Amino acid sequence: MMLHRLKLKVVYGDELNKDKKAKRLKMRVILIAGFAVFIPFLAITYMLWTETRVGKLLIIGLLSALSCVPVVLYAYAKGFGLPLKTLWKERPEELKWLGIKIGFFYGFVLYWMILGIVEFLFGYQSFRAALISFVASAAARDGFEIGYLRARDTGKNIKMAIFPDHRPLSEMFPVAPQKILLLVSTALLGGAVTGSVLGPMLPNPMHQALAIGLIVGGVSTLSYAWALDVPPSKKTLIRYFIWPGFTMGITYFLILAYLLRIVFEIKLPPASDFGLLMAISAGWLTLESLFIAYLQWGKTKAPAIASEEKVRQVPT
Repeated sequence: MMLHRLKLKVVYGDELNKDKKAKRLKMRVILIAGFAVFIPFLAITYMLWTETRVGKLLIIGLLSALSCVPVVLYAYAKGFGLPLKTLWKERPEELKWLGIKIGFFYGFVLYWMILGIVEFLFGYQSFRAALISFVASAAARDGFEIGYLRARDTGKNIKMAIFPDHRPLSEMFPVAPQKILLLVSTALLGGAVTGSVLGPMLPNPMHQALAIGLIVGGVSTLSYAWALDVPPSKKTLIRYFIWPGFTMGITYFLILAYLLRIVFEIKLPPASDFGLLMAISAGWLTLESLFIAYLQWGKTKAPAIASEEKVRQVPT
């Protein structure tokens, strides 16, 4: 559910970053989205201020995810630069998938990440309505960026189901299946062993999150560098380690830890618990990092391939 975010930031982020007017509009859309959902959810979150039961938390999460659907559609239209009504007539399938995947499911996943933050890092009885506002703001940010990119995409008639570029993770595997399998398996096994060793030594969830950020972030950064066609600069590697390596490593840990420990109440020994969480986080982010590198490799190779094809077609 987070892969589209990595694409937007790492692969396609330069175009939007250069457009200062669009960046200002995006910030305005994010703020509007955050405030729009804050007020209606304030009453609900106040009544459930100290709620810890899974059923109630699930209901709040579903409401949070549902609130992100109109938010992401509104943001997409703003990023695209056309009224939502017009876009709905032109590309209804794309907007339906956008609402379901980026609005509902992505919003639902972010909700558990936020609960992981307040449960493990900052204390549970904190700012419930503000948290839901954060989820909606994140959905608005991604919706705007997707709309912005889609408006400038030459393949406008594609029935988009995978955002922002209609390119699935499975596209990468035929390129180097054995190497990909070996690297992901190594990340899984290494994460399991490392987590099993560190689990009993790090009982504090905040320390666990920091350890996963450093270790999983480092592994994913090395995987990303290995998969690139051209060796990246130190600045690029540092930037990638900070985001998505370190940041997304912690994000995946918080989501998985909250679901494992709080929602499903699975009680494991410290070594098994942390080993499992680190293994999944490492394998997950390593696989995504390989795919991001593959997409960037494709961006640099595509023009060269196109030029070669033109040369071949020129009559001698």
